Amino acid sequence: MLKQFNSNARKLNRIIPKINPNNLVSNDLTGSLANIEIPTNTKFESKTRSNPTPKKLINNKTKILNFYQEILEHSARKLTRKIDAFDNNLNTLTILNVYLDYGTEGASPNNFEILVYGLHIPGDYTIKEVGNDVVIKLNDYYIDYDNVTIDDIYVIGKLVETPLASENNYNLTTEDGLDIII
Repeated sequence: MLKQFNSNARKLNRIIPKINPNNLVSNDLTGSLANIEIPTNTKFESKTRSNPTPKKLINNKTKILNFYQEILEHSARKLTRKIDAFDNNLNTLTILNVYLDYGTEGASPNNFEILVYGLHIPGDYTIKEVGNDVVIKLNDYYIDYDNVTIDDIYVIGKLVETPLASENNYNLTTEDGLDIII
């Protein structure tokens, strides 16, 4: 048998707000929300949900960047190498047939050392690759070129030998960028 709907079966706990009809804007009964009067005995019940076991997010960006930097530092080894030439007029030191292996950080006095008679010179210099060579420009005259030979100056840095040529590849160039044909 079907149950009949009985309006007394459920009582609705609903409060209908009172609207002041004098403040309505138009005939279609649309007014502003400011015109609604809320009875003073109304209780608003709400439950704020919170996570009893919140997970803290950890920002590992700096740790990851430091780890990548450490890999870069240890992946290429520092070599001790004598210089091949120096120019006392331009105050430059040259290492032939090598290139720098410093990744994105670049060679600087912080990660490159120049020694004369085994003693460090101040880090007031710049390091550049010119063709297949590394040229170090000293900004001040730290070396007495009259009393020092090429064998007395050496550098410690991440240097990789440049292969001159192979059986299939003959790409030799001069300092001016001209091709050498063998």
